[in-house]
Amino acid sequence: MKHRCDSFIETSKDEMIEEIINLIGFPSITGREAENRDCLKYFLDLAQSMGFATMATKAYDVGIVEMGETDAETIGILVHLDVVDVGDPEKWSEDPFKGYVKDGHIYGRGSEDDKGAAVMSLYAMKAVKDAGEALSIPLKKKVQLIVGTSEEGFWTDMEHYLQEFKPPDYGFSPDGSFPIYNGENGYADVELLFSGDATKGLRRLNSGSSRNSVPSKAELEWEGGEVLVAHGVAAHSSTPEEGDNAIIKLAENPGTKDLDFALFAKEILAGEGFGAKLGISGTAVPTVLRLLPGGVSMNINIRQTSGVEEEDIDLAFESLAEKYCYSFQIPEYMDAAYVDENLPFIKTMDSIHEEYGVAQGIKQAAGTTYAKAIKNFVSWGPLFEDETSTAHMEDERLSVDSMILATKLYAGFLRRTLF
Repeated sequence: MKHRCDSFIETSKDEMIEEIINLIGFPSITGREAENRDCLKYFLDLAQSMGFATMATKAYDVGIVEMGETDAETIGILVHLDVVDVGDPEKWSEDPFKGYVKDGHIYGRGSEDDKGAAVMSLYAMKAVKDAGEALSIPLKKKVQLIVGTSEEGFWTDMEHYLQEFKPPDYGFSPDGSFPIYNGENGYADVELLFSGDATKGLRRLNSGSSRNSVPSKAELEWEGGEVLVAHGVAAHSSTPEEGDNAIIKLAENPGTKDLDFALFAKEILAGEGFGAKLGISGTAVPTVLRLLPGGVSMNINIRQTSGVEEEDIDLAFESLAEKYCYSFQIPEYMDAAYVDENLPFIKTMDSIHEEYGVAQGIKQAAGTTYAKAIKNFVSWGPLFEDETSTAHMEDERLSVDSMILATKLYAGFLRRTLF
C-alpha cells in the first residue's frame, strides 16, 4: 500500500516545481552576498509557512530548518542555494534565471545544482512531519536541513555554521547522484601566473566563470586586433569527460604557440587522462583564464584520489614551474573523504533503494560536495544512474519524474529513521 508520505509528495508536484522556479529566479551566483541572502530569506520564509522552526548564522549565510525533539540525535541534510555563473549566455535557450518547464524537465541555473534538491528536502520533511501528526507518531529524532550559500566558492558559510551550531550526528548532501557515495575525491585549486606572457602582445584574454566548471568559450585578442575564439562544451570540472574544454582548444590553436600558458596546457593538460602527466592520481582541469597586469592567470581544478596530499600537488607543479615559466599558489585544498559504509544510517538508505526499486550500491564520487564539511555525511542523489548531469552546463535542467522519486526516497529514509 502506498505510504501517505508518497501521496503527499505526488500531490505536491506542482507546488514543488513552482518553488524551484521561484528559487531559480534569484541570481544567487556564489560570491554575490545580497542575492544569496535574498534567496535564503525566501527559502526560510517558505519553511516557516510550512510549519518549521528556522534560524540562521549571524552572517546570514547559512539557514537552518528544524523539526523533531530538540535534544535528540540529529539527522542532517546539507544543501546550497548559491550557483555557478551562467557560462556562455549565448548557449542558453532561455534566460538562465527564468525557470520554466519543458519536456518533463525544469530548466534554469540551479535547477539540478542545488536548488531543486533544497526544495525536495524541504518537502520530504513536510511529508514526514504531516504523516507523524496525522498518525499521532512522535518523532524519535531531530532533523536539521542546513542551507548554505557558498558551496560553489570558499566554504566560509560552513565555517560560520560550525562555529555557531552543533552539527548533526550524521546525514547526507543531495548534491550528486544515486546510489550512496560514502567517499569523495579531494579538491584543490592551483592558480598559475605566467608572467612572461604579459610582454607578448596580448590585449584581452578571457575564459571560464567558475573555478569548478569546464569552460565552453575562450577568447584571445592580440594588440594588433586579431581575435581568436575557441568553443567547447561546459561541464562540471569533476567530470571533464562530459565537456570539451575551451581553454585546451585555444591552447591548441597555432596562433597561441608562443605563449607559455598555451604550451603548458597543450603539453600537460590536454589529451587522455586529464592532467595525468602531472603525476597526480585524479584529474587536473584548467577552468579560468585571465589576462592580468602581471601576466596570464590560469586556475587548475584538481580532484585528487585518496592518498594524494597537498604536498604531492605542490611538488608536481613545482617540478614544472621553471620549464613553463610560471609561479603558483594553492588557495584551496581539501583531502579526500570517506565514511564507514557499515554505519546504520547508510544501511537504512540502502534499504530504501530496495523498497522503491532503485539500484542499490555504495560508491566513490569523483566530485566534492558539502558532505566533506561535516563528519559522517555522504552524498546521496538527487540524480539517478541513467541520467546525465547538467550541473554547471548551459541549459541546466532537472527531470520532474526524478524530482518526485528522489523526494520519496528522502522521505522514506526520514520516516524509517524518525518513526
